[in-house]
Amino acid sequence: MASPGEPCRRRYVTIMLPMIRALAFCFTATALLCPAQTLNLNTIGGLPLNSGVTALIQGSDGNLYGASFGGAVFRMTLAGVVTTLGSPNTIPGPPHSMIQASNGNFYGTELGGSAECTNVSVNLTGYCGAIFQVTPSGVGSTVYDFHGADGFNPVTLIEGADGNLYGITQVGGPSYSATSNGSGTVFQLTPAGKLTILHSFATSDGAAPSSLIQGQDGNLYGTTAYGGSGNCSTPASPSGCGTVFKITTTGQLSTVYTFTGAAGDGLFDPLSLFQLSNGTIYGAAVQSNNETTTVVFSVTPTGVLTQLAAITPPSGGNFDLIAPGIDGNIYGITEGEMEQTSDCGTQPVSGTVFKITPAGQLTDLYTFCSQTGCAAPASFYGAFLQAGNGNLYFSGTFGNCQGGLLELASTSPPAISSTNGVVNGASFQPGISPGSWFAIYGTSFVAQTASWTIVNDALPITLGGISVSVGGQPAYVEYVSPTQINALAPSVPAGSVPVIVTNSIGTSQTVNAQLSAEAPAFFQWGDYAVATHQDYSYAVKNGTFTGLTTVPAAPGDVIILWGTGFGPTSPAVPAGIETPSATIYNTATLVSVKVGSQNVTVYGAALAPGFAGLYQVAIQIPAGLANGDYPVVAAINGVSSPATTLITIQQ
Repeated sequence: MASPGEPCRRRYVTIMLPMIRALAFCFTATALLCPAQTLNLNTIGGLPLNSGVTALIQGSDGNLYGASFGGAVFRMTLAGVVTTLGSPNTIPGPPHSMIQASNGNFYGTELGGSAECTNVSVNLTGYCGAIFQVTPSGVGSTVYDFHGADGFNPVTLIEGADGNLYGITQVGGPSYSATSNGSGTVFQLTPAGKLTILHSFATSDGAAPSSLIQGQDGNLYGTTAYGGSGNCSTPASPSGCGTVFKITTTGQLSTVYTFTGAAGDGLFDPLSLFQLSNGTIYGAAVQSNNETTTVVFSVTPTGVLTQLAAITPPSGGNFDLIAPGIDGNIYGITEGEMEQTSDCGTQPVSGTVFKITPAGQLTDLYTFCSQTGCAAPASFYGAFLQAGNGNLYFSGTFGNCQGGLLELASTSPPAISSTNGVVNGASFQPGISPGSWFAIYGTSFVAQTASWTIVNDALPITLGGISVSVGGQPAYVEYVSPTQINALAPSVPAGSVPVIVTNSIGTSQTVNAQLSAEAPAFFQWGDYAVATHQDYSYAVKNGTFTGLTTVPAAPGDVIILWGTGFGPTSPAVPAGIETPSATIYNTATLVSVKVGSQNVTVYGAALAPGFAGLYQVAIQIPAGLANGDYPVVAAINGVSSPATTLITIQQ
């Protein structure tokens, strides 16, 4: 947990009143998917998937949830176990998108419903569309039926921060009639089913909205495939080249960017829009001078558009899907040229899965049919995501029109950095000790971060599929990320000890770390020691945390410093559990502390009850010490903590 207002550094701790609650570390996620991949095909049995999975999300419980073109809603574990939610007729028509709302229910758009609409452009009569709801137990219902004048063909649905649902319809709206399709809408839908049209497009400000998100600023952002003021002479599109728009949740719309086609930016028909964790909005649009090429772009809320990467599928192929990953990158799929032997085709000659970094670096992760007899899909659908395990899941149809899901999984084993790969959990310098915190740095540990859950005070030795061995004994794993592991060292003899990380893919190389009985270090906020007053308020200079008033230590104050690595206790603390509160576990050897060049009074050093490996050292600041920043150094059995850790003294 981050301290209030603290920027993301290499590591930090949180103090919650009246006691320190937990230790955590800040990290930067990296992608795990590498060029060396395996492609595993999971077909979902017992569902009407003859036309493919059209919606796929990861639920709050970690399972995958989706819907098929045949109308079934299903749950699938990451191990491939499938459960149908309700009957195949849970949804009255083909679904287009699906979300899980904060109330736990699933909502989505579908092309069925009770009302009929006529598409004037293609002289086709069909259902106007509806919003459906499915509970986790599989009870389905229709939340709202569209009728044309309130929208036609809902394609995207999101949940806003206010708890309402927001979405778009491709056509329809107040201008819908027997002779006009209308240009589409942005709508709000309350949980009770009340629909409000926030905006009805009029071609001049956009037409055929194609995506919708809520930005970090609370506004809604989206794209329209056509319309706007751009003159799309190539390709011929008298209704404009499309737009990026912004709209408030009360319906005030403004155009962020208008695409101008060959006459300007060379782009038209924006396909999607999303915001990555870095706060930047990204999207994709078609290149007007080569309509098989799609360009990924970034755009600011003030309308500055930057073209990042151009994706050109193999000859005769199409650009299919693009979506944000959980690791901060962008992923997508191209579809290769078909060898048609039936209505569903057989196998593409090629086609790729690719990754684009936020800076625009494009990497092909996987090429379909690069090997003999591959089971590549004949076509893709709009179901595509990176799950919490780091693997990519997407849907398609295969030989004989069989639909299913593909999983693209990493095959890279974990690797510990050869330089400073195993370090003290507070100082982040070499040197660890039994019963104290240490950190491991490397790659391919896990795809999704996780922190331990303590049950009956017992500390876990596995987390997120990760286990750590130190000197041949299991460590207690508190935190895992793609590049970092935090753990509590087991009680093993001092010396050079082997450290090994194991996950579901394999085992890392062995890295030797120096383990000593004591390796004292104070946790830090930036360069300053984590310190509290006796009431556990922060003893740090004011301004350290934005928006939080803090009081530095004053001469004569008794303060508590928080650290790790202070060695064995008396009595010995039981291994593998949180420190019991019924006994005081003082350090077996007295601790001395200097602030600047002055020795200070140490009232005691002991493990904090209710935690693990967390020591509290109570000291008194010398009465005559002048204002300023001073090194604070602890020593035990001749081993000192780093002299780079500071404390602020102020009258």
